[in-house]
Amino acid sequence: MGGQACVFYGAAQFSKDVDLALLAEDENFTRLRKALEELQAVRIAVPRFDPALLARGHAVHFRCQHPGAANLRVDVMTRLRDLPEFPIL
Repeated sequence: MGGQACVFYGAAQFSKDVDLALLAEDENFTRLRKALEELQAVRIAVPRFDPALLARGHAVHFRCQHPGAANLRVDVMTRLRDLPEFPIL
């Protein structure tokens, strides 16, 4: 989402991370935790990885340690603040 914002505002630089907007369901959190474990991702900033905090609009940031994705940053959110909710089809 950050890369799209850069393009929208005319910046030549893209963000250098992966942003994930997660549908906040227990099954999806389980899948995400497994994927982050496989990527050897460690949380690099506050807040802690807590569904309640994500529901309030916070993002949680991770840095991957797996050799195939070393230093890749992953940002996880469940809500895009200041935007209306979108329908689930």
